[in-house]
Amino acid sequence: MQQQSLLKWHCFEVTREQQRLPNQQQKTITTLRHPGAVVVLAINDAGNIIMERQYRTAIQDWLVELPAGTIEADEQNEDGILACAKRELQEEVNLVAEQWHSLGKLYPAPGFCDEIQYLFLAKQLSHQAGQCDEDEFIEVFEMSSAEFEKGIVNGTINDAKTIACYSRAKLAGLLD
Repeated sequence: MQQQSLLKWHCFEVTREQQRLPNQQQKTITTLRHPGAVVVLAINDAGNIIMERQYRTAIQDWLVELPAGTIEADEQNEDGILACAKRELQEEVNLVAEQWHSLGKLYPAPGFCDEIQYLFLAKQLSHQAGQCDEDEFIEVFEMSSAEFEKGIVNGTINDAKTIACYSRAKLAGLLD
């Protein structure tokens, strides 16, 4: 069975196909195809983390999270992924960064989705006006690493990509 498209919406697609599993059995698999996303841990000169409080319609609630966004079709390469991170930082929090460091990638929901999230650390920030998408409702603020970690513990920060990106940077010794 070739890959069959069940649904297309925006840049996402749900597909069904036959796959051979490690035990050699054939199984019909349904997958959400996602173009990928970027997550940006931006640290200002004071050492504070640039955060956003964003309304997320799927959960009908506000999340405290890092700037992030979906990779466009023309950004599906290393340079494009970094360009996407730069665009999202400017659009969502009105900042540009001189220093960028890749923190690798992660798979947020590999049980049903092929999305890859690319994590970045951005430093040497300066203000440059950007424009959020019309369906984004974002409040920008900053917090210290201690406040961030307290937010993880007390549940104020419960966004997985945000926690993972910060953890990668901290464990790599990239945070002061």
